[in-house]
Amino acid sequence: MFSYNINQKDGKIFVAIPDKIKYNFEFLNSVTELMEKTMNSKCGKVYLSCNSSNIDFNKMGAAYLYNTLLFLAKWKVVYVDRELSQLLHEQVTHTDGSKFQKIDLQNSLKPEQQCYCFKDDKAVNKTVQILVDFITENNLVLELEDAKEFLITTIGEIFSNAFNHSDENKVYFMYDIEVHEGKVFLIINITDYGKTIIGNVQEYQKKVYKKELSPKESIVWAMQNGHTTRVGSGGYGLPTLVDYVKEINGELLIFSDSCMYALKGTIENILDSKGIFIGTSVSMKIPLYDTTKVLVCDKKSNHITSINLDQI
Repeated sequence: MFSYNINQKDGKIFVAIPDKIKYNFEFLNSVTELMEKTMNSKCGKVYLSCNSSNIDFNKMGAAYLYNTLLFLAKWKVVYVDRELSQLLHEQVTHTDGSKFQKIDLQNSLKPEQQCYCFKDDKAVNKTVQILVDFITENNLVLELEDAKEFLITTIGEIFSNAFNHSDENKVYFMYDIEVHEGKVFLIINITDYGKTIIGNVQEYQKKVYKKELSPKESIVWAMQNGHTTRVGSGGYGLPTLVDYVKEINGELLIFSDSCMYALKGTIENILDSKGIFIGTSVSMKIPLYDTTKVLVCDKKSNHITSINLDQI
């Protein structure tokens, strides 16, 4: 997707950005390559350009790229051409996470993407509550309060992991509402640019069990119930999130270090990414207004199941 021209002699990397970007698997995977090529290079200057007068980025794609460039700018001198810079500044707005008030369907029709930045986990609880209320209000759910409690714990731990495991003091959150083939979806991304899942698991395994795990083995370990590198409680966020996404026939993408976890419906894969994501990026695609099934929370097993209404 991106093309590179590296001039080691002059210490410059030239990156050509395509004129069309959609927030999808190909784009997210390509960003890992952008990170690796720029961060692992001895070149101190990065030049990004999009040689087109008709740039077409969807909102979340623009925001995700913008956040990546802000991260790279901490370590490199980043230059962005006029057209690309203008588009990013017009399409992306950064707001303190404490100001997140609600999921507004009208805002999803606007061309700007709000990206919320959390500097600590104090404002996260309200955000998670708003997300869970919106998801449950716009789908069929039995045992509503139990389901809300389950989702608050599950989604909340994704934010919590970003603060507690990454050693990073900023976590980015954004959302959008998209329509595909007549179906409506809530798209969510939670990103930090700190320590990776793989790095944490490998460090923990080596220290506690004297084991050396590969990147893929580290992801497999992290996705199992009860597994956590945190002292005390934890280890239920990712596995229960996976169970939930499977039940709703949604999608989940996790990029961290050199690996990715990809779930679409019930099909899951752990693969090498094109590059290295410095931090962890969690993206979810959650169906809304699904009248074909009803969700039921089993509080004893801490699990959500779905009942197909066509089979009743």
